[in-house]
Amino acid sequence: MNTTWRWPDFLLKLGISLFFLFTYSNAGIPLPGHGIAQSKGLTAGMGVGTLKNSGCKSLWSWASQGNYSYSSNLSGGISIKFLGGNLDSANNLVNQRYSVNAKFKSGNPTHVLFLGPVFSFESINLSSLRKEFTGIGIDENDDSETKCSRLYADIGSSIGYQIGAGFLLTPNWGVSVGHNLDLTFTGTPIAAFSSSVAFNLREQFEKFKSNTENLWLSIEYSASMSKSSIVHNFVLGLALGF
Repeated sequence: MNTTWRWPDFLLKLGISLFFLFTYSNAGIPLPGHGIAQSKGLTAGMGVGTLKNSGCKSLWSWASQGNYSYSSNLSGGISIKFLGGNLDSANNLVNQRYSVNAKFKSGNPTHVLFLGPVFSFESINLSSLRKEFTGIGIDENDDSETKCSRLYADIGSSIGYQIGAGFLLTPNWGVSVGHNLDLTFTGTPIAAFSSSVAFNLREQFEKFKSNTENLWLSIEYSASMSKSSIVHNFVLGLALGF
């Protein structure tokens, strides 16, 4: 009688776990907002894009963030977001929003879940556009001027939470989803949802491998809802880890 030897189940599971750990051990996991989940160390991210509010003109957006991971389960940092451009037919907007956040994380080498508080405050400069051609192309009955300017003037400082997840599909591709809820000090709640796709640039160049822990290029879409307004934001971002 022939006897076929098989690996014990626990050794087989251990081997599979070690294989995935080895495959993904050099890759952090991309997170929403140009972030990275690292076991330890400093990460920084930056993104540029466009922001569109229904009934208002498109604005340019620029965002950056810095985060420090104290361990694989805890990180904290700051972020800055700038908006600028012609808001409507009468106003020019420059908006600066600063946030402080913490993340409590849980996961494994292929995915991570996070939850944490966020505190934000902002500075708004809303100025009138110069009318170079007096009266030409201006609708005196257009109420979008009032509506668009009020949307940003009513936001102000806020406190809230963030929650989300990041997943490594392969060592070179990752996706993330996120949700933020901010309650402004004026009593206006703002809910935001985001999703992104990221590509691992670090693994493509030897110089990046020797000088960084992570380097991800991402495309992110987010939608923010406040009262009857929905803001759409598309951002091309870069996240770097040391």
